[in-house]
Amino acid sequence: MATRRARLVRLGAGDALVRRGAALPGICAVASGSLKLSVWARPSAERVLGLVGAGESFGEAAALLAAPSPFDAVAVTEAQVLAIPVEAVDRLLRLDRRLARNLIDRLAGETLHLVAGIEAGMLQRAPQRLASYLCSLAGTGDALGWRVRLPVSKTVVAGIVGVKKETLSRLLRDLSERRLIAVSRRDITILDRAQLADIK
Repeated sequence: MATRRARLVRLGAGDALVRRGAALPGICAVASGSLKLSVWARPSAERVLGLVGAGESFGEAAALLAAPSPFDAVAVTEAQVLAIPVEAVDRLLRLDRRLARNLIDRLAGETLHLVAGIEAGMLQRAPQRLASYLCSLAGTGDALGWRVRLPVSKTVVAGIVGVKKETLSRLLRDLSERRLIAVSRRDITILDRAQLADIK
């Protein structure tokens, strides 16, 4: 029986590749654009598990186990996703030990990331979660501080942090008033990274 070939799926912003509970089209590799992986506690409460961009993959665990998708995968920009059939991956895993090792490492890393996310949600307050997220975006500092640009809309950032959009706006305003950050739309300058990282 011939192995099914990978197919390229094109998505517009807001289009869903898969919804929670449906079958994934295979292991998914993002060729361009970005998608958010999210779950819903209730109709108005989205929690964003993470963002995946070009060069990244997702859905390995569910696809390999033929399990339904545990999340919604929705494009936040125009995106192209390569859906790789599981049987093709199975053949490659038998032929290439390095690929098998890389997949194991990735799944192990995802498990640790998931545990860290659960821990943050249970033990950290919203200001701490936002501060951690902003620090994770920061690169090398310069004389004017660390400059970051939110990679997605504030609505999606709110989902990542686990708060409502209105709460996110209030938290950003509070950090700005405390002179820890300066906000200009989606551009944020971290003025005091040490205090931001140590926020309670």
